[in-house]
Amino acid sequence: MAQSAESLLEKYKPDNEATSTAADFHQQILEMQAPNWGSYQETSQYSQQLSALQVGKDAADIKAGFAQQTVKACMAVMDIKSDPAPVQYMLTVLYDMLREDGSCFSLFEEALRGGCDVYKPLMSVVGKSSSDGQPQWAYVADKSAWLLSSIMSHTPKFFAENDVKSFATILASGVSCSELGALEAITNLLKAETYRELVCTQPGVMPLIFAVTPNKSSPVVYKSVFAIWMMSFEPGLAGMLKQNDVVKTVKGILTFSRVEKVIRLALTLLGNFLTQKAQFLAVCEDIVEEGVLEVVQQLEYEKWREQDLYDEIRMLVQLISSEVKELSNFDRYMRELESGSLKQGFIHNSKFFGENVMKFEQGEFKAVKLLANLLSTNDADTLAMACHDLGEFVSLHPLGKKQIARLGVKERVMELMSSSDDNYKEVRREALLCCQKIMLNKWQDVAAVQEKK
Repeated sequence: MAQSAESLLEKYKPDNEATSTAADFHQQILEMQAPNWGSYQETSQYSQQLSALQVGKDAADIKAGFAQQTVKACMAVMDIKSDPAPVQYMLTVLYDMLREDGSCFSLFEEALRGGCDVYKPLMSVVGKSSSDGQPQWAYVADKSAWLLSSIMSHTPKFFAENDVKSFATILASGVSCSELGALEAITNLLKAETYRELVCTQPGVMPLIFAVTPNKSSPVVYKSVFAIWMMSFEPGLAGMLKQNDVVKTVKGILTFSRVEKVIRLALTLLGNFLTQKAQFLAVCEDIVEEGVLEVVQQLEYEKWREQDLYDEIRMLVQLISSEVKELSNFDRYMRELESGSLKQGFIHNSKFFGENVMKFEQGEFKAVKLLANLLSTNDADTLAMACHDLGEFVSLHPLGKKQIARLGVKERVMELMSSSDDNYKEVRREALLCCQKIMLNKWQDVAAVQEKK
């Protein structure tokens, strides 16, 4: 299911609706007259080159008219600080040209090779809205951030590490671009493999990406998933993805979003993790433990426009089902017991015990002995899960009561029931349930004896 980032970028190329926070404003610029470049001191010497760049013109025509100094002339426009209109106009020309024809990035690469500076002029405009406070500069900030990030990702060798750090930090600061504008630029940077770890370790970047919630606008949700998808191609970011609860985030999106492009990309992201299991082992375990399988299975009963989306859903169901079968085994449970630390998860549910309870006999009931020993720990999570698992064992195994009595478990469980520790609320609850199961088992035995009489 997983494919290379390069082969999928075109498939998941967002449309205008998903990439613009000001579609109406964009349309207004398309309808405005071209600025009189000769009237601005900053661009008067480039009037001829700039006049050839017009909004609404085909990318091929603009590219054909590009002269050696055209990129330098465009950067001169960014020096105009008295009026946002010419800057808005030029950024729209360049944005539309590059979105229509990716080969136009070669024009900027040639200019960079010739010593033209695009970083400083565009960075000065990215930060303009935060210092100026005028709303009309917001469009400028977003479009200049998109332009600079796109150029950097296509030509990474022309930019220093500090350039990337400074740019990523200002994007994540929230003082310049809109949330969508910042996410678009971050995503562009992540398209460059050489930038991924560097970008993600900058202050504020991960909180920006993982601030996504299902109730946010579809373009914001899409871009957040896109950024995470880019990270899934970098095994060195596996720990960071796990720490930021990536699986919970994606599960929430799959549960509540019904935007096909968002769903499709989220499914591809999960497939990427599962087919790179060796690099994303902890994330794959979370996919199983968080119950993502049920959420994905439910998607097949939704009504989708694209029929091939049903195929993608079924493929992911197969991948996750295989992972569930592999992880939900008694050997893994024993490894967790031997670690001395238990956490709530799929391996502690009734289904697991129903399928594996007879295996508790292995090694002269070694698993039960380990659970009994864990009742002496001080870790609340481990105590709660140990009580839970012992209760399941007593309920389901025919010799459960005898083994529990032999190990003196009931006495310790009753102590935990009466604990006054403020942190033991869940422990007291599980201990009570465990004790009830032990006693219920006993009552059932008494009833059976009375029936025989």
